[in-house]
Amino acid sequence: MTTLDRLLGLQDRIVRYRISWAQLAWFGHRLSGIGVVLYLFVHIVETSMVTLGPNVYNTTLGLFHNLPVRLGEILLMAALVYHSLNGLRVIAMDFWPRLTVYYRGLTYAVVSSTVVAMIPLALIMITPYAPWGHR
Repeated sequence: MTTLDRLLGLQDRIVRYRISWAQLAWFGHRLSGIGVVLYLFVHIVETSMVTLGPNVYNTTLGLFHNLPVRLGEILLMAALVYHSLNGLRVIAMDFWPRLTVYYRGLTYAVVSSTVVAMIPLALIMITPYAPWGHR
């Protein structure tokens, strides 16, 4: 077997691998949790700048008042909404094991609820930077 044959065989195995909804829900829950923890760390560092004086604190706050950071805050809010709804789904399935039959439907409900909740939240959060906003 040549190296090319081995690489093609590896490609077949990778391409044929199917990701399940359980894996996607797990990955999304972990990723959103990591995002929330990173935000918490940045928030603690930013707030601790007050100990260095008002000028340093105000300068630090000024770094966070721009559109890219606001878009990141919208992603953070989406992560919080998804993480909390998915956590409630996991808790419900732990307390009522019969709900595991509806795993895929509950996962669809979590994702669709996150999207529906994020539409008005994103509009409210982006308003100060939007053309219709009050800036």
